[in-house]
Amino acid sequence: MHWFRHWDKVFWTFFILMGIAVAIGGVTGLVSFEFFVMLGIFMVIMGAGKLAAEISNRRIINYQDDLYGKMHQLSQHLEKTFELASMNKDKTEFRIGKLHQSRKEIEKKVDKNYRELARKIIDVENKLNKMNRTLGRKA
Repeated sequence: MHWFRHWDKVFWTFFILMGIAVAIGGVTGLVSFEFFVMLGIFMVIMGAGKLAAEISNRRIINYQDDLYGKMHQLSQHLEKTFELASMNKDKTEFRIGKLHQSRKEIEKKVDKNYRELARKIIDVENKLNKMNRTLGRKA
């Protein structure tokens, strides 16, 4: 596992050492020209492949970072929306509670007024009955 973690460093170190060895071998004449060309082409292809892989990895990492940033912004917006919805819910519940309380108070007042009017009607009716009795006896 430790080897794979440092593969990029090992590769580029090996690539540079191989390039230096080929250059020294080519200058000193220790390697043949055909071998020098083949090794050089091999190194260029290997380096281009590794460079393409690194560019691809960087693009993927940049894409993932951009995606993470957008997801973070989205979560922040969702959090703000949730806070706003919670605040509106609390306000609505408070208003509904106040309306319920006001309705109860109005019901109590109406009930009290109804009882008072019923009592007054009964009093007036009793007085009328009393007057009818007294008038009916005199007549």
